[in-house]
Amino acid sequence: MFEKIRTSIIYKYIRQLIVRYKEADLPAMSAQISYYLILAFSPFLLFLINLLSFTHLSSELLISNFNTLLPYDVALLVKNLLVQTVQAKSKTLLLVGMIGSLWAASSGISAIIRGLNNSYSVEEDRKFIRLNFIALISTISISVMIIFALTMLVFGRIIGSYVFGLIGAQSLFGIIWLFLRYGITIALMLITFYLLYRYVPNKKLKFNNIIVGVIFTTVGWVATSLLFSFYVNNFANYERVYGSLGGVIALISWLYISTLIILLGGELIAISSNFENKEKLLIKSYVSGESNISHNDW
Repeated sequence: MFEKIRTSIIYKYIRQLIVRYKEADLPAMSAQISYYLILAFSPFLLFLINLLSFTHLSSELLISNFNTLLPYDVALLVKNLLVQTVQAKSKTLLLVGMIGSLWAASSGISAIIRGLNNSYSVEEDRKFIRLNFIALISTISISVMIIFALTMLVFGRIIGSYVFGLIGAQSLFGIIWLFLRYGITIALMLITFYLLYRYVPNKKLKFNNIIVGVIFTTVGWVATSLLFSFYVNNFANYERVYGSLGGVIALISWLYISTLIILLGGELIAISSNFENKEKLLIKSYVSGESNISHNDW
């Protein structure tokens, strides 16, 4: 039975992931990226809320969705940042602030690029301008994805309720919407992570390699965020230990966990690519009659 487990693909993935986790020192890499993300988090919220100010969506909708995943202390910190930003009424100031916030927020994406390049075992050889352009576009794309998700949650419910009301099944839509609203969010997360893994690092891989990391990151990020939120809200007391910095410490911890999940997803993509390459090499060597590779070497 143990031999069957050792030859299973899941065991091979887990074994390789543990090896790469140690060799790449992912905890240290996650800590480095988290430092840049904490600096970029507030500018990203400013950029996002500035975009929202040009739509019919309210900042309360954004806050309520943050509250779903984030611990209470972190959600309160985010709410205070958003409330202070909403007080700015000048469109000129909003535009200027949007440009500055976009540039600052892109530094977080740049840190993730370096982390994923490390996971893919590639050097960054793209020009400075191109690299920063990719970071800027990625930041804008993530913001647009969030706004699109909020739009679907608001107007999707209104449209669906109206359509089901015409056929006299409005109560049925209420049941369907409980699953549909989360399905929309999960689908957009899958798309976002796929685009992140596919186009941001300095290496292009196939869909069947990337999808492994995308599914892992989406499920892992949602699960760990919910568990961390439950733990902080019910067991940990950051305010008692860190005082007024409790919300900030909780935010840093959440960003660290999120970054680690993203990097682990990148490592799984690299492992999937390596397995595929070794499989092709094995087949080629069998055809040529010069096989020196065993499945156990994986």
